[in-house]
Amino acid sequence: MKQKCKTGKTVLFVQFLFMISSFSFAQRSLKFENGGGPSGSGPSATNKVVTIYNGDANEYSPTTTITFSISDQQYPSIEGNSSIPGLVFGGNVNGNGNSPLAANYYQTLNNVGNSQSAQFSTGGATPAMNAANDYGVSIIPFSDALINSNGSNKVATNSKNVYFGKLTLTFNRPVNNPIIHFSGMGGFYSPSGSSTLGLSAGFKLNETYSISRLSGNPYFQVSADKKMYNSAANYTSNVNNSSPSGASGSIRINGNDITTLTFDVVLDGDGGAANWSATNRVNGDVVLVSVSLTAYSVSGTVFNDANGLSDNLVNGTGSNAGGLNVVLIDANGNVAAVAPVSSDGTYSFDNAVVTGTYSMELTTESAAVGSPAPAVVLPEGWVATGEKLGSGTGDDGSPDGMLKNVVVNNGVADANFGIEQLPVTENVSQMIKTPEGNTVPKGTLTTAPKGTDPEDGALGQGNSVAITELPSNGTLYYNDQPVTKGQVIPDFDPSNLSITDLEGGSDATSFGYSFVDAAGKQSKTAGTYTVKFDTPLSVTFSVVTAQLDGTRLIVKWGTVAEENNDHFDVEISNDGTHFTKIGTVKSKAKNGNSSSRLTYEFESENNKILVFAGIYLLGIGILFLAFCKKNKLLVTAMLVGTSILAITPSCTKKRDTSIEQGKVFVRIVQVDVDGSKQVSKVVQALEK
Repeated sequence: MKQKCKTGKTVLFVQFLFMISSFSFAQRSLKFENGGGPSGSGPSATNKVVTIYNGDANEYSPTTTITFSISDQQYPSIEGNSSIPGLVFGGNVNGNGNSPLAANYYQTLNNVGNSQSAQFSTGGATPAMNAANDYGVSIIPFSDALINSNGSNKVATNSKNVYFGKLTLTFNRPVNNPIIHFSGMGGFYSPSGSSTLGLSAGFKLNETYSISRLSGNPYFQVSADKKMYNSAANYTSNVNNSSPSGASGSIRINGNDITTLTFDVVLDGDGGAANWSATNRVNGDVVLVSVSLTAYSVSGTVFNDANGLSDNLVNGTGSNAGGLNVVLIDANGNVAAVAPVSSDGTYSFDNAVVTGTYSMELTTESAAVGSPAPAVVLPEGWVATGEKLGSGTGDDGSPDGMLKNVVVNNGVADANFGIEQLPVTENVSQMIKTPEGNTVPKGTLTTAPKGTDPEDGALGQGNSVAITELPSNGTLYYNDQPVTKGQVIPDFDPSNLSITDLEGGSDATSFGYSFVDAAGKQSKTAGTYTVKFDTPLSVTFSVVTAQLDGTRLIVKWGTVAEENNDHFDVEISNDGTHFTKIGTVKSKAKNGNSSSRLTYEFESENNKILVFAGIYLLGIGILFLAFCKKNKLLVTAMLVGTSILAITPSCTKKRDTSIEQGKVFVRIVQVDVDGSKQVSKVVQALEK
């Protein structure tokens, strides 16, 4: 029978520094402890759940569970008891009957095979394994499942790798490099004084991950096909005997983001007796399976990175911007841990981050462990400049206050964030003499832009400026090149500005601008650069339109503003060059002055158009004089015919043929009180 040995519970804390990649990190082991596993006893094939503990202390946060499950049972019953399958949790051997004895589902590691602490390893994390204090889940393959109803063996007692089913470990969140501990692989029974059958459970990993043997007694071995087994020639239950012996030890599964591990559970016999079990007895090999994880320290600094990534570094002076947290986010998008940022910018998750792949973010938002991660929120006026995992040059390529794909297999000392405060842009203005030709020439503007930056100090001429809004009443140039909205101008000098095509009647123009600081960040709120004129510009016409409706000419126009305006003259032409006045419209502006848009309309009288037709006939007459005598008769006929058409209204109410055949051009002449004039653009009258 497998021998049992129980000892009292002890608590062991060992602290040491473990060197990784030239940095020193403390590592904390997360283990199976009292209170974390299933209560009660079996035998049972139902799932068992263990909540992992923070070393020898309380439950680890965020809650991390491992579910043990049995599947693919090859033997639905054992000899003499049809209700018990071949592979169960919480079963034990029985030397006095066909019913298995009950065993606790959750036992200390030394409770089976008298395993010792030194046979197990946490891979260097502390506290180390304590066989009298750390627990495992009890599982047993019954050798009675290998006996036929007539008492014969289904396979020979020296068979190896007799498959019973699968044991699957399911993690409630992804982990890296879990360590699996096996305690007490090996058992025996003696049907008579002259023979002893040794048998031992084995576990073969089905996954693609590689395995590293970390520790164990001499008979605990790992094969090339990833089987954990007892290598003794003859098996017993006591793992401390030199020979024959049982086996206990630890392995590490080498892999990231592991959520499930599946093992084939097999049974090996050493052939020491003819039968797998004696009549009216239950035999098998009880093994305890335990898991430990390693929690590491993850730390870094939040820098006030005044120059951004211009030096290809996330660096600067440490800062918490008045109140920030670093949130650790697991692969499921939930908060795994929260660390406040100290006033010097440093933060640390001390021995608290279990191996795995994470994201990390900066935020002022509250974050509860186990809840969905909040958004990245920085204090008012602060923006992210970059993030970097590890020291040295470079960044993660996305300055957004978040580090992604942080793989924790060892301690992380430089998970760094860069932030900085935005510059502030102020409004400025300059009064200039009223521009001639509706143009502010280059060299006129001398007032420097104005602003401040918490990191760079006072801002002005010579700093980088982004043009956020263009003038609404003119065209902005810098060094004689048109400026586009959003354009960043380095080493800004206002004397290089010029503004053309200013609207008449305007008494000012303006554009929006923002400073761009050394980190490449723009002011959140733009300033306005205003240019004022000592007197308004002359009247500027808005759109002028002209339409022909039969013999009527309808002209419409507007003004943006008027100063000392008296009236408008409406002029027409058939060549766009030589114009004749056909009407006058008085200014609507009070006393000839207005800063508002005004609209006007003029409709010609029929005889005014006939005057234009007369101009047309006069041109034909001149042509008549140019012809020789013998052609005068023909020309005269043409002239008379054309004249009749020009002065005779059509019976179908179409406009005059002379107008129809020619073109009518229109312009508006604005006349000031003092008689000075300003002429609009020339437009062609279109048929309505």
